[in-house]
Amino acid sequence: MERRDLFKIVTIGALAAPAAAQTHNHAPAAPGKPAPEHPTFFSDAQRVMVDRLADIIIPTDEQSPGAHAAGVVKFIELQAGASQPQRQQQWIHGLDAVDKDARARFGMPFSDCERTQQEQIVATMAENEGRPNNDLQRFFLLIKHATIDGYRFSEVGIKQYMGWTGNQFETKSWSGACNHPEHGAKA
Repeated sequence: MERRDLFKIVTIGALAAPAAAQTHNHAPAAPGKPAPEHPTFFSDAQRVMVDRLADIIIPTDEQSPGAHAAGVVKFIELQAGASQPQRQQQWIHGLDAVDKDARARFGMPFSDCERTQQEQIVATMAENEGRPNNDLQRFFLLIKHATIDGYRFSEVGIKQYMGWTGNQFETKSWSGACNHPEHGAKA
């Protein structure tokens, strides 16, 4: 495209905008539904499962709070809800596989299991992380990566775990020269 053609397109667009602005509707917008307090991709039971799975993957320790305290479940739900339908099905199918495994092992849903029982399920999920060979193990990769991303983007993850203190003002002036001897600085 030549510059002259581009200029014509931009000029026509600039002239059309004021004309379009004069014909817009001044009626007040119809009231909409208030935004939900939290994303609603997962059911309440699924949200509890995701929260517990994430907290087992990144538990609270002496260094920092875990995934539950960091609110990772909100990140995961937002990410899963905004995903393509195929990825959303992976989330639903994976959570179903976790619940099915809990019922087969312990005779109850994952959310009703004791923490040690839940940890056993997660350990099974992680067994073949490099080469998953069933739905449970494939789901582990999905939830592990989402948990790590959610944690590192959380305030807890950034500030408490990674120790970020915010942008700091540099008090010494920078000369623009490298001070390493191997780069020509005088020792």
